[in-house]
Amino acid sequence: MPLPVGGKTLWPPPELDPVARKLTEWTAWYSGDSDALTSVYGGTSGLTSPTAQAYFASDKARGAAPTVVPRTFWGQTLTPGTLRTKLHVPVAADIAELSASLLFAEMPKFTSTDSTTQKELDAFQTDGMHAALQQAAEICAAMGGVFLKVVWDQSMGDRSWLVPESPERAVCSWAWDRLQGVTFWDVKYQDDECTLRLLELHERGSISYGLYKGTAAELGERIPLSAFEGTADLAELYGDDGVVLTNIPWMTAAYVPNVRPNRIWAGCRAAVNLGRSDLAGVELLMDALDETYTSLMRDLRLGKSRIIVPEAALEIEGPGKAARFDMEREAFVGIQSLDATVTMNQFDIRVEQHLATAEALFEQIVSSAGYSVQSFGGKGDVAAVTATEVQARKEQSLSTRGQKILYWRPALQGLFQALLGIDREVFGTRSAPEAGIDVAFPTAVQPSLKELAETLTVLVSAKAMSLKLRVQTLHPTWTKTQVDQEVAAILAEERPAPAARPVVEPAPLPQ
Repeated sequence: MPLPVGGKTLWPPPELDPVARKLTEWTAWYSGDSDALTSVYGGTSGLTSPTAQAYFASDKARGAAPTVVPRTFWGQTLTPGTLRTKLHVPVAADIAELSASLLFAEMPKFTSTDSTTQKELDAFQTDGMHAALQQAAEICAAMGGVFLKVVWDQSMGDRSWLVPESPERAVCSWAWDRLQGVTFWDVKYQDDECTLRLLELHERGSISYGLYKGTAAELGERIPLSAFEGTADLAELYGDDGVVLTNIPWMTAAYVPNVRPNRIWAGCRAAVNLGRSDLAGVELLMDALDETYTSLMRDLRLGKSRIIVPEAALEIEGPGKAARFDMEREAFVGIQSLDATVTMNQFDIRVEQHLATAEALFEQIVSSAGYSVQSFGGKGDVAAVTATEVQARKEQSLSTRGQKILYWRPALQGLFQALLGIDREVFGTRSAPEAGIDVAFPTAVQPSLKELAETLTVLVSAKAMSLKLRVQTLHPTWTKTQVDQEVAAILAEERPAPAARPVVEPAPLPQ
């Protein structure tokens, strides 16, 4: 899969248009940007120009926008001069955050049978790596998948690291359902006449960079990396051809699908291997939830108490000036008139009906996304419960977590082998990634110390668990050295003290 020749090649490839449209929609929900949601569903996004407002409200504009969904709250156009009062509930972002928390609240444990490799793996157990995995998991849940690539810079440190990449700007090559190569692209410069794109191709054994000068729609001709200031550093490192030989058998990029199969792209050959977003299928439910909360706030806004006063109670400021009513005045002169009274009007605010509707919509959205409502907290979560009860309440969320781990584990195994391989080639470490890496995700619901102690006591009584395994169970994040030291300390304490030698007094000498 070489870099494209360029010329009049359309970019991004037109076969990915259905993917791009859907990713744009999910991005709008995930970001919570009201303007983006309005744009996606065909409404006016706070336009100030009357001409622009009139056009986007017209049938002509709607007919020209193939992504418009009939009857959506965010697709409703605004009357020119009307203030936008629509509210957005960030449930999409909450779902993505929950997914990342379920997967990477704690760092997975990476182990190898080779002791030298294990030391190198332990060096990757940093807050930076943990944060990168959490970030990637959040993108993965919202966008249906995420790319992770291995990067290194000898001027910034002595180790390689992982960087998440959104699938919005990635073009994949597949062999069956396995990633064969991926091209990331970025717009480095753009004006009305010229667009400069940098393409970055990751394949097994190499990374290739290419700079293209084209238009907003076409890739254009390939030019030297040194021709643009923003890519001149790549030319200095790798030459104008931009080819980096990694000298390792693992790809320096991997794709992690959120879950499979992706139902909406089953018939799209270019996207059939992409993952399914947690937001797939619940977009209109989220739209209805936003409409419900907007309606509630409209009730609050219109339901403010108003008073109706007779005209005689108004004070005239003067000829040609407005009349006003003094709210602090205590005495008025009585007027013999049927309507000479102050009347208060208080409209109904349908709080219970709106909240019940919103709660039902929220529960359906969360359930369709694969999670338990209890995972988001809320009412009734004050009382202390055991780990078993927590697991029962969050069973759907934990089941979804287990399904996602099936895709994360093999991807992380390959990526960490690539990290070790690059560190060996570039930084001279002595690891052996060929020995293989095991990835263990921690238990999602941790039992309390009391529950764990009771379980261990039963297993010890049944003679079904060794001392070393008991220490590992009680301290799952400890390294092998820490476990061995603790076992030795326990054995030293349990070892009986040596028996004191009896003191034998010499027999008395005969008299």
